[in-house]
Amino acid sequence: MGGCGPLRRLVGLLRAVNVGGRKVLMGDLRRVAAEAGFESPATLLASGNLLFGTSLPPTQAARRLEAAVLGKIGVATDVMVRDHAELTAVVEANPFTHQAKAEPNRLMAMFLSGEPQAELDALAGACAGGEEVLAGPGCLYIWFPNGAGASKLSNAVIERRLKVRGTARNWNTVGKLKARLAAGA
Repeated sequence: MGGCGPLRRLVGLLRAVNVGGRKVLMGDLRRVAAEAGFESPATLLASGNLLFGTSLPPTQAARRLEAAVLGKIGVATDVMVRDHAELTAVVEANPFTHQAKAEPNRLMAMFLSGEPQAELDALAGACAGGEEVLAGPGCLYIWFPNGAGASKLSNAVIERRLKVRGTARNWNTVGKLKARLAAGA
């Protein structure tokens, strides 16, 4: 595949798939990624986590993957692409280290498409269940003490108030993605 540099492994995090009728089968995602020229596509879980090789810069890889998913599967989705160094930075900057060990399924990293256009205090009214939100490198860390499903602090609320798109993964998934990228998988 033509690109602008050496082949490297990246992860593409698809936003809002396999929820609300926006179905993307992981086998189809791997096939579409391969047809779009990405090397050795692999998925993790059924929530839109694609590991792949490319020589394209991350932003170009994201646009190509978005176009391929729309064109071949018919689902419009944003894709946040990160490399191993970026995932490592997210893990190392985690301000919720105790929660990451004790209840990793209640800690989320919301990977953002860009910089938030409002301050995090714009989320204060939606944090009615004790949720905490802190900024990180290209992400938000969100602690859901009662679980994300019981919270009024949804992805839609965050996106609307901060005027930025994002996709969240729980801490277990973040760790698995980082490990798979480190292993070259």
